[in-house]
Amino acid sequence: MQTSDIVFDAPVAVAAVDSRTYAIDRAVEPVRWVFRWGSLAMLIAMVSLPFIQVVSREIFAMPIIGVEELARFMLICSVFLALPYVVSAGANIRMEEIVAMFPAGVVRVAKVMGAVTATATFAAIAVASFVAIGGNLDNSTPTLGIPYWVFLGAAFVSFTMTTLECGIQTVKVIQGKPLYITFPQEHEPEEELDLPDEMKG
Repeated sequence: MQTSDIVFDAPVAVAAVDSRTYAIDRAVEPVRWVFRWGSLAMLIAMVSLPFIQVVSREIFAMPIIGVEELARFMLICSVFLALPYVVSAGANIRMEEIVAMFPAGVVRVAKVMGAVTATATFAAIAVASFVAIGGNLDNSTPTLGIPYWVFLGAAFVSFTMTTLECGIQTVKVIQGKPLYITFPQEHEPEEELDLPDEMKG
């Protein structure tokens, strides 16, 4: 019985690199910082507002008008602002186990096509959002009167930044660089934690 000499050229999943590794990432990092912390602020507000409403209604018997509407606005904005972060970090579904079964050449072509397609798609959505802003300048929400262009503006800014992130990934995949990044705050601490002996090992 003979063994096969065929070696499959299966790619190895590449880990994300530090956001300060490449010049293009360093140039965009301040904008990424604004999006990351902006989405966190929106998330905190979204969680806090219903709690404040419950306390105000149940304890003080003074419900705040429009809190639910404002919480929905924060939900929409937090999703939009977090989208570029998800794309840059590769936190979306990538099916790495299936991709690893294909030859490296096929994977490279698929990555180039995927990056180009994503860039074009998000660019089209950004343009559509911008056009929608012009058609909704006079519309607003019923309770608080939040202009619709604020919602659509969040979408436009988000999709524009996501288009930029996909464009950066297109350049990286053509150059053979890792696509995804991590931020310094996400790294494991270099020093060992002072854990009790029973928790070590």
